[in-house]
Amino acid sequence: MKCGYHPEVDAVASCVNCGKGVCILCKTLLGEKIYCQPCADAIFVKPAERRVAERPVEGRVSGAWWLMPIFLTWLGGLIAWLVNKDTDPRTARNMLILGIVLTAAWILLWVVWAACVAVFAAPY
Repeated sequence: MKCGYHPEVDAVASCVNCGKGVCILCKTLLGEKIYCQPCADAIFVKPAERRVAERPVEGRVSGAWWLMPIFLTWLGGLIAWLVNKDTDPRTARNMLILGIVLTAAWILLWVVWAACVAVFAAPY
């Protein structure tokens, strides 16, 4: 049997996970079992390390985008979401939510202000 990764070299064992032949260079011994390197990486690498490696660096959104929902409320949140939804969906969603929450806060503030004006401006 030949090595699954080096076809010109004879295999010294086979991977217990996928069954491919492995040569002395490809052999990874873990817990008295022989694995090929891809199977060993897939099984024994911590999930947190895999997640960090899979997330691209360009997937970050500039902090300046947070100013859109702060100053333009729902419209700014919508614009920030539309621009950033493909880059970082979670952050884009949070910007949209911030815009909606700030809009609701402004509406509540105006209603309270109008009620206060109506109460205190009324003639006695």
